[in-house]
Amino acid sequence: MLFDPGIQGLDISPARTHMALDSGQDVFEELLKTFEECRQPNWDGYEAQPVREETYRLAHRFLASLPLSIPVPSISAEPDGQITVEWHRSPQRTLSVSISPDGELHYAALLGAERICGTETFRARMPQVLSDLIARIEERDTESSSH
Repeated sequence: MLFDPGIQGLDISPARTHMALDSGQDVFEELLKTFEECRQPNWDGYEAQPVREETYRLAHRFLASLPLSIPVPSISAEPDGQITVEWHRSPQRTLSVSISPDGELHYAALLGAERICGTETFRARMPQVLSDLIARIEERDTESSSH
């Protein structure tokens, strides 16, 4: 199942309806599962805010906007009700993008000793800064491979 039929107005791009996780589970199914598990207040037992339908829709659009060449991220929810999309290559090479219901993408990346963070507005296309950061997270360590 790609989406909950009870959610009205979800626009699914026909060109991008499946993206498999390492486990073989579809990333859109993982997003739906996260949304369904976290859409009620206090979903974590520690007074977490619910993930709103708007946040789910934006996260779906964000995932559908990813170029096919980008590795599949992991999906989770945050206690403030945002959905997090994460690319994790190692403890020193990771990128987290938190998607808010108002369309803001808050991101933080760790690339060795370099730390990068910021906020972009999602407008149906992947912001270039995030595409570049994902590429940097996923690129081979040229320093160690050149020795």
